[in-house]
Amino acid sequence: MRMPAHADDRRGVLSLEFALVVVGVLGALMLLGAAWRLGQTRGEMRDVAAEAARAASLRQHPRLAAEAAERTARDTLGRRQVRCSEFSVAADVSALHPGGSVAVEIRCVSRLEDLTLLRMPGSVSLRASAVEVVDQRRGGV
Repeated sequence: MRMPAHADDRRGVLSLEFALVVVGVLGALMLLGAAWRLGQTRGEMRDVAAEAARAASLRQHPRLAAEAAERTARDTLGRRQVRCSEFSVAADVSALHPGGSVAVEIRCVSRLEDLTLLRMPGSVSLRASAVEVVDQRRGGV
């Protein structure tokens, strides 16, 4: 038995609809993955800032503390494979004394393509900061 001509036409439309749905679902999953990776990187930035502040708080001299903060932030971002086209570390070590505190802010401009592993244009500026209290029992500056 032969199907009517309009049934063959409908079969082609269903294939097209299915292909569009699959492409839409895959696109949504890719965007969801990109958003997840961006959120994960923001969390990593907070962790890096905390590590840099801790490293700075363990130093005795303000210049050494600022250097330790930058070195720790740069090394930790490298280990976590976060690529920055622009990178800066600002360490406030003015209260580097027992019972004082050290504040560190890091800034990283990263290409979306590097973060998400998708060919997305543009870049995003990520910032994170942390404050670490200097141990009261350590020796003087």
